[in-house]
Amino acid sequence: MLRCRQSPGVTSAVSTIALSTYSFGPECTATRAIDFALEHGFRGLELGSWTLWPAKLSSAEADYVRIQAATNGIDLSIHFIHRGVAPASHDPRRRARHLADLEATLELAYDIGARPIVVHPGPIECAGVNPTDAPNWVRDEAEKNLTDFLAQGARLAERTGTVLCVENLRHAPEEVVRSYDGLVRLVESVGSPSVRIALDIGHADLADGLHPAFESFAPYLRHIHIHDSDGIHDHHEVGRGRIDFTGIADILESYPFTISIESRDERDEDGCVLRSRDRLRGFL
Repeated sequence: MLRCRQSPGVTSAVSTIALSTYSFGPECTATRAIDFALEHGFRGLELGSWTLWPAKLSSAEADYVRIQAATNGIDLSIHFIHRGVAPASHDPRRRARHLADLEATLELAYDIGARPIVVHPGPIECAGVNPTDAPNWVRDEAEKNLTDFLAQGARLAERTGTVLCVENLRHAPEEVVRSYDGLVRLVESVGSPSVRIALDIGHADLADGLHPAFESFAPYLRHIHIHDSDGIHDHHEVGRGRIDFTGIADILESYPFTISIESRDERDEDGCVLRSRDRLRGFL
């Protein structure tokens, strides 16, 4: 099992726990995040979903992140931007633009040494169609578009040694993927070892539950996002919501890859992340 470097005041090591720049808002830089990881003993860093990272990182900052991560044993991952992104869109020009952004993200991942790239499957987007009430033929075509999008991304991921991790969402009516089985079928239909699943624990709590998610995703689970949920909203500080983390502690403790904290409190961003990390360690 991967072990986490101890931070001041922490007496026991636990499974690899990462922080995400998501927790620090859209203005967070990669430099600030990796410096925070080094200061507080995190062994993982995820460049979060607020921004398209290839467009934000300068060459000097990418070099700094790569060197600090390699020198200090920090596992890197990148969350592909999901705001305003619809990889299943019926508009081929829009899909091509998103694919170019994804390929640039994969190239950045290769450059800095990041392995998992988290991707949201996104919404249905078809001109003249209400995405919350899309007919079956529109939904079928959206699923095909998404499969093709991931298959094209997977070809580059296979060459760069990176892994596309498709994240479970909340199964809202407008989403392309609305069930755990649907997400598994999507990954299986691509048929690439470079396409796996990222389990978002907060999203699962607001969808069809945590234990069914773990059971469904187990053969393909490559990355985990962790934060708490109150049953209506998620991304809360760990231990401040309704999720029973003790009930999944054994699963998390034996998980061989990265668990990335996505808790956020705008009033106390640093404290929220550190308390979430310490409570998670306590559960484990």
